[in-house]
Amino acid sequence: YNKNSSKQMCHITHSSDLISDLYGLNTCVCVCVCVCFVCSTFIIEKQPPQVLKTQTKFAATVRLLVGGKLNVHMNPPQVKATIISEQQAKALLKNENTRNDSSGEILNNNCVMEYHQTTGTLSAHFRNMSLKRIRRSDRRGAESVTEEKFTILFESQFSVGGNELVFQVKTLSLPVVVIVHGSQDNNATATVLWDNAFAEPGRVPFIVPDKVLWPQLCEALNMKYKAEVQSNRGLSEENLVFLAQKAFSSSSVNPEDYRNMTMTWSQFNRESLPGRNFTFWQWFDGVMELTKKHLKPHWNDGAILGFVNKQQAQDMLMSKPNGTFLLRFSDSEIGGITIAWVAENPNKAGERMVWNLMPYTTKDFSIRSLADRISDLNHLLFLYPDRPKDEVFSKYYTPPLSKAVDGYVKPQIKQVVPDGDPMLDADGDFDLDDTMDVARHVEELLRRPMEGQWSGQQS
Repeated sequence: YNKNSSKQMCHITHSSDLISDLYGLNTCVCVCVCVCFVCSTFIIEKQPPQVLKTQTKFAATVRLLVGGKLNVHMNPPQVKATIISEQQAKALLKNENTRNDSSGEILNNNCVMEYHQTTGTLSAHFRNMSLKRIRRSDRRGAESVTEEKFTILFESQFSVGGNELVFQVKTLSLPVVVIVHGSQDNNATATVLWDNAFAEPGRVPFIVPDKVLWPQLCEALNMKYKAEVQSNRGLSEENLVFLAQKAFSSSSVNPEDYRNMTMTWSQFNRESLPGRNFTFWQWFDGVMELTKKHLKPHWNDGAILGFVNKQQAQDMLMSKPNGTFLLRFSDSEIGGITIAWVAENPNKAGERMVWNLMPYTTKDFSIRSLADRISDLNHLLFLYPDRPKDEVFSKYYTPPLSKAVDGYVKPQIKQVVPDGDPMLDADGDFDLDDTMDVARHVEELLRRPMEGQWSGQQS
């Protein structure tokens, strides 16, 4: 607000008239309360995305809750958006002079407030903002660019009462992480998740704890999973135990063993998991993305156990009839899901073993869906524990191809697994990169007669 007018109204004379002094004091208090109240009603109605990619359009909406009551709409104010760093946000909240510094350039960052007659609201809709460039701070230690936080500062100025009071209002967005490439998205999302879940109310921007209790993290992961997958089926206690085993390299299946354990930010998304080249969060995020894009109906149906390791899958399947299978997320690959099933060992009569297909990824499901792939594999009979596969998946099968039109026969893609074991690796895994690339097989089959004719002509 206008400090000069405020000081003038708050000035208390040294008159001997006590009543006059008290009147001036009361007026000052009333003005200060009024100013604080009005400033607190300048809010962000629609937050900008918390992972912000440069050169990409984004939107936000700010609103002055008392704008209609104060008749501010008679002369609609303009709102300006600026991106500032964590340090600049700290200085701003301390009322230090930031000299209108910014940490980047936002295009289309000015917007005039609009009054909506029916609702009586006064708001500014930034529809086409774009972050043209960003200026980063010097990073601390092991901190990566996807751990650096910024915020969008929205500010405006308006007057009431015939310019008797001039308000300068400001509000900060939730912290945002700026990326320049899509490959940075998962790490930036980790920073945002940790901040949203564990920031204390009234904190200094944008301080977060370096470690949290495992149950706290479980709650955050469960909420994130349900929101991303858009599913009412969250993470079960068994799922969370599996995640704890992965996070802490533990074999305990007792949830109580993890109640008082803590996980640091470094364990969450700086240090790679033992024997892997990715972090705990990167693995979990890959599972969410795969499920959201390709597996949502199967997850909702309860058809995907998912959070089961290879040894657990083997123990579960060996007590079931041949042809029983389950779906589990890959331990070794980000965003992969594999099929494990029990069948006879072709090399030892009377012996059974658990087989594992090499993991499917988004790339595979963009060619052929999970349900169709399961339909293709005739040796898969029962979804663990004992549900006939067609009962579970048939409603998702692609309908049969229509009859030939104009003399053309439509080709059909189908997944196959070899009968023998030449494509089997040491762990009992089929590599479908070698066994089910139908296009490559078709090309090979079409080439063979030509090669035979060519060699016959040469002889």
